[in-house]
Amino acid sequence: MKNYSVFLCLCFSVIVMAQKSKDLSISEFTTSLEQKLVTSLKEKNVPGMAVAIIDDGDVIYKNGLGYSDVANQVKVDSKTGFNIGSISKMFTAWGVMKLVEKGKIKLDTPVENYLTRWKIPESAYDKSKVTIRSLLGHTGGVSVHGYPGFHPDAALPTLEASLEGVNGPVRADEKVELIHEPQTKFKYSGGGYTILQLMIEEITGKSFAVYMTNEVFKPLGMKHTSFTIDKRILKSSAKPYDENGKEIYLERFTAQAAAGLHTTLEDLLHFVNASFEENKVLSAKTLNQMLIPTKLSKNNYGLGYTTIAMGPITIKGHTGSNTGWQSAFLMDFEKRSGFIALTNGSNGESVARKVLSIWRNWKVNQLTNKK
Repeated sequence: MKNYSVFLCLCFSVIVMAQKSKDLSISEFTTSLEQKLVTSLKEKNVPGMAVAIIDDGDVIYKNGLGYSDVANQVKVDSKTGFNIGSISKMFTAWGVMKLVEKGKIKLDTPVENYLTRWKIPESAYDKSKVTIRSLLGHTGGVSVHGYPGFHPDAALPTLEASLEGVNGPVRADEKVELIHEPQTKFKYSGGGYTILQLMIEEITGKSFAVYMTNEVFKPLGMKHTSFTIDKRILKSSAKPYDENGKEIYLERFTAQAAAGLHTTLEDLLHFVNASFEENKVLSAKTLNQMLIPTKLSKNNYGLGYTTIAMGPITIKGHTGSNTGWQSAFLMDFEKRSGFIALTNGSNGESVARKVLSIWRNWKVNQLTNKK
């Protein structure tokens, strides 16, 4: 899982302000978009992608481009599975907020009040300030930016072992601990979301994956979304590819909450509808609360959602980056517009940024030409 801010910083360099130009029709826009993405996939050596554009609440473009399995020439479609990296955090936040709505937990209570299987190590910092809210918003002062995945044949460590630092061959000695005073600054932490994963298991008495399926995915109609990589998920999954276009193995994660979710474009469109309308999981009031960025994040991160302000357009959501997978889920929730881009290549970030650039220019031109 790479730094989520890399995508955000680069997206600002795409274009400062679109020049006033012809207001493309939807068909002209989507035709141009597809042509440019096909070219970008080839240039960046990314095998395939699934992409959707949402405008005024309607899906105006939904397609699979390239291949989910190069060797067998299997094409990507809207039901192809992808790992979505740190976009997983957005869904974990939904799972946490569901417990808040049920009255099982309180956002501003120290997270340790809900933990028995593991405790935050003692340090010079005040761990009573590590609240659920601070972990959701990356202001809890917690270590471990991100997690390397495990080989499918490797034995996964327990969640407690992962928190103690058994996180794979790359960073096997990095344990989750306090590295600065909580609630004093923003520091992105996958480790904080692993604590939230443990908290959910302790509160519910269920595995994190089972809880999320029962309480979030099933109610939203997301039938092909799971934190557990089983035969059913593998059957529809794309294969991941490295920077050179070489097929690599599909990683598994103990720290699922931070970056382990597998889903499809079709299921994410169900999630979009749930975010725009009344749904069976969270109230509109709760969702609006999650979208509000904090001052400590310099107004860039709320509760599981990042915020990107680009001139007249502000989008919220998350990006995701794991080895062999790059993705983006970014929406203007007020205007019910945005895009989803899922790729199965390590170079896919550039392709996702291409979607952002093209979509943003189109929207800015619409706004400019209305004046």
